[in-house]
Amino acid sequence: MTLSQFDVSGEGITDDETEEVIRKGDPRRSLIRYRSDGSEVYIHTRVNMALLRAAVSLPILRLKPASREDELMPNDPLLTPEGSRRNYGLLERICEDLVSANCAACYLAEQHGEGRRDFYFATEDIVNFEQIARAAAEAFAFPLTFEQHSLGALAPLILITEAIGELGLEIPAEARIRTRRFEFWGAEPSIVKLGAELESRGYRCLSLDPYLHELRMLKDVPIDGAGFRAVLREIVPLARSLRCSYRGTETVEHVGQLGLSQPLPERYAGESGPRTSVLRRIFGRRGS
Repeated sequence: MTLSQFDVSGEGITDDETEEVIRKGDPRRSLIRYRSDGSEVYIHTRVNMALLRAAVSLPILRLKPASREDELMPNDPLLTPEGSRRNYGLLERICEDLVSANCAACYLAEQHGEGRRDFYFATEDIVNFEQIARAAAEAFAFPLTFEQHSLGALAPLILITEAIGELGLEIPAEARIRTRRFEFWGAEPSIVKLGAELESRGYRCLSLDPYLHELRMLKDVPIDGAGFRAVLREIVPLARSLRCSYRGTETVEHVGQLGLSQPLPERYAGESGPRTSVLRRIFGRRGS
């Protein structure tokens, strides 16, 4: 499978007049990652597992456009609205030029912070890709630098965590334990109980908002395939037993799959939990 089979940007297309969806875009997830000093890194990632499988053996280029000083927020290493617009204008121009040049490359993710918005692309033609990106950057008066990585090296940062195991990626040993944020929904009494139970299991409460029915917890967890699957097999049934649901931010399927109105996917049922009966597999209900 080659990158030419995929849309470069993964954006959907909507008719401006009728608002009819002409082409559905790939799902996107907003992720929070943590540096060793506890500071946050903001990631916006494209979720297309077929594309990621095609990118596993390809070079991944990180584009680092340098913004102007007047495009940075005062006392904060984030971009102003105008700085963000100019960055996204650059991204759109690069994607358009890649299509025009028939260059096999696809946008994967972006990273926001440190006064920049960096873009990650997989490509089959590094030389052509860099020429196209540099020309676009020059047109926008952006100084631009490149870094080349493998998808395995970047996976802890830019991929939803469950995808690491799904893709069979080998990640560096020093990166196999990472802080992850877990978000839950539930009525006030339920999420309070869930928060207390998770704290007893080593999780830290980041925020609890009973009004919005939201709970956010942090924990350093294994992020390799088997290790992270074990984490999900612990927290997903636990949340459900207390009438809450894990949002599924770090899972490869749509986030609604873990809602309380949905049958619990077998992959998250837990090793010691109740077995899925034949009746439930057939009719979506628990057997008696």
